[in-house]
Amino acid sequence: MQSVARQLLFLGSLLIAAFATAAQAQTEPVSFAGKSIKLLIGFSPTGYGYDTYGRLLARHIGKYLPGSPLIIPQNRPGAGSLNLASYLANAAPKDGSEIAIVGRGVAMEPLIGGSASQGKFDSTRFAWLGSMNNEVSGFFVRQGAPATSLQEILAGARLQMGSTGAGGDQQVFTIALNSLLGTKLKPIAGYPGTQEIMLAIERGELDGIVGYSWGVARAGNRDDLAAGRLKIVMQLGLEKHRDLPTVPMLDEFVSKPQDRQVLDLIFSRQAMGRPLVAPPGLDPRIVQALRQAFADAMRDPQFIAEGAKMDLELGFVSGAAVQAMVERGYKSPPEVIARAQAIAAAN
Repeated sequence: MQSVARQLLFLGSLLIAAFATAAQAQTEPVSFAGKSIKLLIGFSPTGYGYDTYGRLLARHIGKYLPGSPLIIPQNRPGAGSLNLASYLANAAPKDGSEIAIVGRGVAMEPLIGGSASQGKFDSTRFAWLGSMNNEVSGFFVRQGAPATSLQEILAGARLQMGSTGAGGDQQVFTIALNSLLGTKLKPIAGYPGTQEIMLAIERGELDGIVGYSWGVARAGNRDDLAAGRLKIVMQLGLEKHRDLPTVPMLDEFVSKPQDRQVLDLIFSRQAMGRPLVAPPGLDPRIVQALRQAFADAMRDPQFIAEGAKMDLELGFVSGAAVQAMVERGYKSPPEVIARAQAIAAAN
């Protein structure tokens, strides 16, 4: 009996020690001292866009993380950044050492893409850290395209529009216009990034692009817009941009209630214009440290001044707000989700 009692006492002491160690781990402050964090960017390193935003953030966020780790930006383009999102979900370390800037369509792609989606992950399980702006995109056409006015396009003019592939804004938005407005736009997929699409438009290989950020276009394509070589014919988003008071919004042409619900689901991604995300399964304390550092960096005067010099649009959206937006989208009525999936499946 004494032997059994000793064994029980020994096991009890081990359990107490284990609980004490776990409790201590939960109260120890998070620190990245002596470590490096990769900030992965789901697009190619060319021109304005996600790469520019990601590298700007990489220069400033480290000083707000506990231990001031080195931040290493690294490009991982492919499938409109869905490849990167799949890596985060399934293979990335779950210790805060890798975070990512992904396309704003990534969050809703597994939902809208359905069984055919290349996004094999549950977006609600990611730790959404916030967004660098609330985006307004545009429908742009080049000078010399088969149609250059919105009236001609709505009447059925056939145009070839650039796309990074399934799940990317350009692909989904182009198909959404075809479904909701009856346009005859053909998405041409396979471009690694938006800037490659813009170069193809400049060469006349493509007629335009649907879903190109106005905040990027107004800086990176200022001369083309001023000279008329590039023209924005429609705004895509939930709110008009202050720079574009006379350019019509997509919702002006959508009147059916069910169509408007689908529009809201597809274009809600605009509010998470440049999202920063971490893998699922992180310690909540690490998530909080990353979210707080992101918020602090976005308010940093040097960060803001540097962004202004590059003429980048910045507008902080909190991690909690993005997380809620994603979860709300996944709770949309089944019939709305089914219609959005049908749009994404069309080609």
